[in-house]
Amino acid sequence: MAALAPRLLARLLRPLAGHQSSFYQAVLACFVIASTLWMLRALNSSHVAALDYPVAWHYNAQRYHPARPLPATVRVEVRGNGWRLLSRALHFHSPPAEVRLRLAGTPPPRSPLRPPLRRALGTVRLVSLPTDSATFYLVPGADSTSKPLGSGRRPL
Repeated sequence: MAALAPRLLARLLRPLAGHQSSFYQAVLACFVIASTLWMLRALNSSHVAALDYPVAWHYNAQRYHPARPLPATVRVEVRGNGWRLLSRALHFHSPPAEVRLRLAGTPPPRSPLRPPLRRALGTVRLVSLPTDSATFYLVPGADSTSKPLGSGRRPL
């Protein structure tokens, strides 16, 4: 079986051997054109992709501090046109989602991340948000390490 592979490869490459350089240039140009058209066609269709989208957290920093650092990005799964997904993946036209953390004692919305992400994504549709069940804690006071985690904790 191992001896068959070199013979098969030699048989497939035999028609390409012994030509002038203009022949190889034409073959290379055909491959470049075909791959460009294939990529442009793929970018014009709809795809689903997982992206790390930037998030700007807003809360009363004079009264509360995060118990753990808040993430700068959130992993989201989105659906959209290939061009728009490419621009979001390269962080062109991706303003951060403005997430406002409510004060303690107010009922949290069902998912505080979804509405700001939908607004920030624009024409790209939000499919799923794996970090939907993540909990972020804001603790009262100036120093988050001196307070116990249970006091004033605020899940999202």
